[in-house]
Amino acid sequence: MAMPQIRVLVVDDYEPWHGFVSTLLGKHPDLKIIGQVFDGLEAVQQAEQLQPDLILLDIGLPTLNGIEVARRIKKISPASKILFATENRSCDIAEDALSTGADGYLVKSDAAKEVLPAVLAVLEGNRFVSPGLSLQAPSALGNHPSLQFVHSASISEFLGSVIHASAADYGTVQFFDSKRGELRIVAQHGFGAEFLDYFDTVHSDHLCVCSAAMNRSTRVVVTDVDAEPLLSNESRGVLLRAKVRAVQSTPLVERSGKLIGMVSTHYGRPGGPTPDLLQNVDDLVATFLAKLDSLSSPSLH
Repeated sequence: MAMPQIRVLVVDDYEPWHGFVSTLLGKHPDLKIIGQVFDGLEAVQQAEQLQPDLILLDIGLPTLNGIEVARRIKKISPASKILFATENRSCDIAEDALSTGADGYLVKSDAAKEVLPAVLAVLEGNRFVSPGLSLQAPSALGNHPSLQFVHSASISEFLGSVIHASAADYGTVQFFDSKRGELRIVAQHGFGAEFLDYFDTVHSDHLCVCSAAMNRSTRVVVTDVDAEPLLSNESRGVLLRAKVRAVQSTPLVERSGKLIGMVSTHYGRPGGPTPDLLQNVDDLVATFLAKLDSLSSPSLH
């Protein structure tokens, strides 16, 4: 009996690459290309609609770079395997790409002989990295609390608990990328495309609640988005269109004092959380951070 075909979405802004991949994958009867996409935002939309088994993803894309695309796709189509295919040979970029939860990283100069082996490897549940790249060993990467945070399977569960315990309507968890000095959404509940596009990456000069909490290294509560002076008109508009009227952002800080992320809860009514609800947030944050610390602590002894 014939096996079901593996459905592949190809994302790249270079049209000849699409033809090359179509020819190469067409030689394998179990692989079927179901879509060809040329920019980042469309890739996210198509991934949500098509739920492909495998996505071949470039990094240098219009509208949204491939690493951000991968982060979003992992939220909306978590079963999709992601194989980066790019000209970029930087080990730092490769590690950043793989930190999204992607399954492989293929350098295009190796593509003629490596595309099919790479595709088959990730479909079998193995990680593929082009032989010419020398990345840090996964065990070394996994010992740092910040990286444990990015890869933690309990982030969505943590966010759900915080939303419930603080009587919120929506929420986000962000990872702090210390190299770039930015917060990036790694889990969210209740938000649409405009909000996620606007707040996906937040820097220190971004006039919003989570940025203020990042800069002050303490929780910031906004009880009325419509009247809050710390917000830019642009961020205020995005929040109001998302039906957010109050926000709190709480930094996630490891024992050494290093910021590793942010949890924010959002309310469809002015006022926001009461002090007892904020205590609930603090208790859940402490439990979550202790769990991350326990995952990394064996390597420290």
